[in-house]
Amino acid sequence: MSWARRITVGLLLVVTLFLLALAAWAVAIGPEAMWRVLTHGTTTVWDHLEYPGRTTMPAPQARPWTTTPGTDPTVTLSGEAQPVGSVLAEHDSLAMVVVHEGSVVYEWYAPDHGEAQPSMLFSVTKSITSLLVGAAVDDGLIGSVDDPVTDYVPELASGGFGIVTIADLLQMRSNSTYVEDDNPFGMHVEFNYTADLEADILGLAVRDEPHEQFTYKSGDNAILGLILHRVLAPESVTAYLQRRLLDPLGAEDPGIWSTDDSGGLERTWCCLALTARDLARLGQLILDRGEVDGESLLPATWLDASFTAAYAATEWPADYQESALVNYGYQWWLTDTAVAGIGKDGQYLFVDPTQNLVIVRTGTSQGGIGWLDLITEIAEQFPPDPG
Repeated sequence: MSWARRITVGLLLVVTLFLLALAAWAVAIGPEAMWRVLTHGTTTVWDHLEYPGRTTMPAPQARPWTTTPGTDPTVTLSGEAQPVGSVLAEHDSLAMVVVHEGSVVYEWYAPDHGEAQPSMLFSVTKSITSLLVGAAVDDGLIGSVDDPVTDYVPELASGGFGIVTIADLLQMRSNSTYVEDDNPFGMHVEFNYTADLEADILGLAVRDEPHEQFTYKSGDNAILGLILHRVLAPESVTAYLQRRLLDPLGAEDPGIWSTDDSGGLERTWCCLALTARDLARLGQLILDRGEVDGESLLPATWLDASFTAAYAATEWPADYQESALVNYGYQWWLTDTAVAGIGKDGQYLFVDPTQNLVIVRTGTSQGGIGWLDLITEIAEQFPPDPG
């Protein structure tokens, strides 16, 4: 065989293997998801501008924040105290808002990112979804967190979810087959890009009994989203967020909650985009024990349950994510004194009742540093709440 023919045969073999790999990928995650990965790449904080979604609007009666400018906080990086603004600017940040005693005391925005511009919150969305589950319980749409998942999504019975409760999902201990990684052939990528989210959720199964070791799974939250979708119908999850929380809180700017294509099912584990200021309002709601002007939006008992450590110390994985983290609640990370929603690209909603403080940081990535430790350092620069 001539060299030219060998090269031609080799090239044909490579092309054939490539096409077979593409076909296998399309079968694994679906052609629509594969196309989105190929054309747009991995998830970014601007995905809400690329894919279908539902818009939240400014509240009919917006509540502008009061501002009390204070001294710029400092943080310690590489053993050196630095102004937080310099650190934000150098480490892929979009915004930071610090609210102390109900007033904005510090704000920073990237030059090309204003206070009215939303960005994707990624897994902070899980924490907000948890608030909506609490609202649905309060409204009688969900009976109890002790209810089996199959009371609301009976199709999941075939996957063994009859032994899994809503509380199991909230605490990430379903022991489902969902795998949280960025394998392009895996279900996490498929869930992020699928055009038919409900079909993928209904394909999940339980490996064994729940109540095992905490295992972080966006799939647990996706089931919570489907439960909300069903108990709220015909109202959407986005409209419920608007009516139950954003409107009473006086949200100032539009947001977007990304959905799949087929049924408009919100991607509740990742894909809500809000401004830093409006995200801070949800943190202030927590500080105010679920109330606004004497009106209860969320029961204090729900917040207490949400921020209760779900695991014994012996069950909690050592060195999980960031050093300040000590446990997990109802889709909220817990530190010694604070609670936090945390997104993969450095989105933080940090709420510290002992300091009467809310800190929001958004960015396009972590920027190579551990923001939770720096945020905790900022919090310590404010006087403790005397109450």
